[in-house]
Amino acid sequence: MKKGAGNPLRCMQCGSCTSACPVNTIREDFNPRRMVGSIARFNRLPDQDPWLCSTCSLCTDRCPQAVNPFSIIMALRAVVYENGGEAPAGILRMVEQVRETGLALPLTPESLERRRLLGLPEVGLSSEGLSEVRRILSEAGFK
Repeated sequence: MKKGAGNPLRCMQCGSCTSACPVNTIREDFNPRRMVGSIARFNRLPDQDPWLCSTCSLCTDRCPQAVNPFSIIMALRAVVYENGGEAPAGILRMVEQVRETGLALPLTPESLERRRLLGLPEVGLSSEGLSEVRRILSEAGFK
């Protein structure tokens, strides 16, 4: 809750979040209800990987108690990372891409040409905008 996440103590363990979770349909070991319950009932971090969350937010949409499992899982990511846990390599590559260009995904030559043909403006940040992104990443602990 200190990270601005939802209130896990409101969870009644109904399982609505898990039944809505697309990740749970393919990975039974990813269970939002158990993640929230581990915090609410046992006051401990769950043994599940919060980085598996697809960030679709369906768990929060379906929660009848307005617990906001999505924000709890995002806070878990921060707690795990702050306590020496590793973020997945793909996430770290994306952070580096954002640091370099201000964009989460690289633009391919084909997409740049398509934008040009459609008369769309060039994509990118000003040098001031990119400096601000780098400052934010630095303050967030991504050196």
